Amino acid sequence: MVRWIGRALALAAFGLGVTTAPHHVCARDAARYLDGDADAGAPLADAVDAWTREGLGAARFHTGAEHYDREWLFGTYMMGAMGFGQRALAHPERATEEIARMERCLDALLSDDAKAFDTTTWDLDPIASLQVAPGSAKDVGHVAYLGYLGLALELHRLLVPQSRFTKLSDDVATVLARRIERSPVGFVETFPGATFPVDNFSALGALGLHERATGVSHRAALDKAMAGTRAFAIDRETGLLNQAVRARDGKLMDVPRGSGTALGSYFISFVDPTLSRQLYVAAKTHLYGTTLGFGAANEYPATRSGRGDIDSGPIVFGLSVAATGFLLGPARAHGDRDAFERMYATTHLFGLPISRGKTRTFVTGGPIGDAIILAMVTAPTPAALDAASTRAPAPTAAAATRRGS
Repeated sequence: MVRWIGRALALAAFGLGVTTAPHHVCARDAARYLDGDADAGAPLADAVDAWTREGLGAARFHTGAEHYDREWLFGTYMMGAMGFGQRALAHPERATEEIARMERCLDALLSDDAKAFDTTTWDLDPIASLQVAPGSAKDVGHVAYLGYLGLALELHRLLVPQSRFTKLSDDVATVLARRIERSPVGFVETFPGATFPVDNFSALGALGLHERATGVSHRAALDKAMAGTRAFAIDRETGLLNQAVRARDGKLMDVPRGSGTALGSYFISFVDPTLSRQLYVAAKTHLYGTTLGFGAANEYPATRSGRGDIDSGPIVFGLSVAATGFLLGPARAHGDRDAFERMYATTHLFGLPISRGKTRTFVTGGPIGDAIILAMVTAPTPAALDAASTRAPAPTAAAATRRGS
């Protein structure tokens, strides 16, 4: 009861907006996104394109910490790349333009500014880490950069099998698979000593897409990671994703949370749609609720409590901005029309979208907010990924020889 009162109070803070902008008005674009209307997403895609052409720097973000400003810079380009790539996947007639936009984001992801958050964490450039001796002391970590970069690279690989990114795509996949296999818990470290399962799910999604695009098997790494997921990453009480575990033994470091579960469900959909759906159902069961037609997700389940942080975004009476926004992706991927429309209505209400010329931007989210929303409202269904895989070329003989590497 307290949690439902909290939801009502949180939305009551926007009482005038709620009463003058009923949820069906705020949700009016949601059905078009669900149905794959290319024109519906064009203004938001144009806005993200404008942001990513701007030459963003970390100073554009104001998290209060330089490390996170840099991380948000990286996240803007990464989510932008995913959104553009997913639009290309869904709308082949627009693929040329969307892939060009995607490639600008990939180039930006390889810049020193975008790598800086991970470089300072490990005292080593993450791309340089691809060249360290296999099995050496430095052949660890960097999943917060390489996993996310890898997912974008492999989506591009599915769209463009041979490009100037092909070798990097192979190198990232090879190193991620090797580091997973060497890990005692089946996960690559986010920070020295600490592993975030959601970051590793980006890496697993990357390996799944690399398999689809090239035919190269990563089964050993995927099997080990899934064993680690069952043993350490999934909360036994709720089925939600634990936020962080200790790298050496999988001991819990941070409780299951909405932001990680929702984003993890999106990432893992690229390799294991069944697990993605299980996480989504857990989030719907333990975190999601509606008030006055608007849908939102809590950051913590009823049995846990905690504060807001850089991962969750603002928390108002338990409601998480990040968890709600990220949950749009798996809601679309798994065809939950009602929840998608209600959460999109909330995103519209709190995001304050405005149109400028051809673009539409969510004022309160800035560049990273626009990029995340674009990625989530274009999240592909498992059927769409399967269809794209059938269009991908058969693996070459050289690729076949790398199976199991």
